[in-house]
Amino acid sequence: MLVSEDYPWAKLLREYATYCAVGCINVAVFFVIYDWLYDMVLIEQYRAASAWAVAYFISSWQAHFLHRWLTFESPTEYTKSLYVMLLIYTVLWAISTTTIAYFSDTLGYNHLYTWAANTAAFGFLAFLALRIFAFPLSDGRIPRKERLEEYKERRRS
Repeated sequence: MLVSEDYPWAKLLREYATYCAVGCINVAVFFVIYDWLYDMVLIEQYRAASAWAVAYFISSWQAHFLHRWLTFESPTEYTKSLYVMLLIYTVLWAISTTTIAYFSDTLGYNHLYTWAANTAAFGFLAFLALRIFAFPLSDGRIPRKERLEEYKERRRS
């Protein structure tokens, strides 16, 4: 269950707001890569979809790192959360690439509008999937400050 006495709606909404704020960094990087690849024309017939697919893949690694450190206060092991996140993002990548191919490359809608709609729709789905599967509440919680101290301690060793 996503919302409970230990994890109320207020906490979920604060975490989603943090996810969106951190997501602005991810989206900016994603857009720069997408726009650059769109201008490069990777695949003529699927110009928007091919740029989307590659940019999404590249920015997924950065998104995991930032969300692990800044959004979710989860002590889930790095490798496990990365693996689960990659599974989640692979599913969302396939569906979102198909939708951008259909709307932009097949129907001819403006690729920037389609990019924005896809980013908004799949961003929310990613948040829910990450919270439930990659950074589950059942793994507990570690405040950002404590995680940073742990990191500094490991670096000193």
